[in-house]
Amino acid sequence: MSLLIYGAIFWVIAIISSILQDRYPDASVASYQTLVKAIPTLTALVYVFYALPSGSLFYILLGIALFFCMLGDVAMEKDIIPGIGMFLLAHLFYTVNFLWQTVSFTLDFTSMLIVIVCFGGLIVYVFMFIRYLQSSGPEVPDFVLRAGSFYFILVSATISTSLLLWLTTGALWGFIPVVGAIIFILSDSIIAINEFHHKLSRPELLIMPTYYLAIFLLSLSVFAYIF
Repeated sequence: MSLLIYGAIFWVIAIISSILQDRYPDASVASYQTLVKAIPTLTALVYVFYALPSGSLFYILLGIALFFCMLGDVAMEKDIIPGIGMFLLAHLFYTVNFLWQTVSFTLDFTSMLIVIVCFGGLIVYVFMFIRYLQSSGPEVPDFVLRAGSFYFILVSATISTSLLLWLTTGALWGFIPVVGAIIFILSDSIIAINEFHHKLSRPELLIMPTYYLAIFLLSLSVFAYIF
């Protein structure tokens, strides 16, 4: 499957799904919408395994991460807690994958310093964001806050390790998964604001396109790197 065909299929379905989620957020056809919602991530998963070189652990772990994202798509339609759990596992695999590939190269001090500063800045963002969620709106249960904080830290790890892999390898297109991971935390932040701080006007038009863009860019790790 060429990148052009993959991109066309992915975004046609993603746009349809985003429109359905926006127009019928509480529709009785929830099972149908859930299926449509998960298809773009399934398409990304198929693309990764179609491009899979023989024995490539990088592609396999990336596919597993996308698989858990797809399960998260379904779980989020039922309840936010199992949804967080599935996406948490996804980012665990993203992080392990990027870090595993990085350690096979020689790490330099400058790259490590940049990534440490980046991760530190993201941790500050996470705790400031959690305080923002607590500042007004409905009271957020402690368990949700702890789970959400840990999840956002893990997404921050995905961003940081993808950045470290790019800086270490110097890959021309290595910035693509970094941007995807950054957009992922943006999409999740919008979800958290809508769920726990204040309701947004037509939130699905903000959440779904940013989420699908994150998935698409992360799946293009197979284009950015050949391991």
